[in-house]
Amino acid sequence: MQIKNKLIQHISESSKVTFETIGKIDEIFKISNFLKKKIKLKKKIFIYGNGGSFADASHFAGELIATYKNTKRNALPIILLSSNLASLTAWSNDFSFETYLLREISALSNPGDVLILISTSGGNIKKKQSVNLINVAKLAIKKKVEMICFVGKNGGEISKYAKINFFSNSTKTPIIQENQQLIFHLISEILEY
Repeated sequence: MQIKNKLIQHISESSKVTFETIGKIDEIFKISNFLKKKIKLKKKIFIYGNGGSFADASHFAGELIATYKNTKRNALPIILLSSNLASLTAWSNDFSFETYLLREISALSNPGDVLILISTSGGNIKKKQSVNLINVAKLAIKKKVEMICFVGKNGGEISKYAKINFFSNSTKTPIIQENQQLIFHLISEILEY
């Protein structure tokens, strides 16, 4: 019975955060319109997250490069960072995983490009959480790459560097990730409209 109650609680919490998203629809349009503007200006959009957030970043990139629903539209210029495993593992082995994103953003970005960071915690230097995200956020500011951060309720350190933040109203990783997946589908829908 205990697991059944936990599942019911999870569904209830996830549903609550999902329902609250209705009140954030203007924020979703703001993000989508910002991305549309950057796409029209021929800017690159980079995306990254760690762990489950990397999987979500990959999924979101797939929706935008391949297709969400509209099979007739052009691919959108989104680049999943750390997808070159040879470079990632070489740099991480020889130097540091925490600095690999710096290498990619240094090589690939130009002023006015966009960096989307996805994180449930938002990073915390003292706790050594998502230090790579904090590092790349600082570099993005120096390189004039504009950031959108999708984070949990607390926002963490990366939210301080973002042009736009979207906060999922939870501190629980699974609930945050489920809400972020919904947001990515809504943005995909808008970008295809």
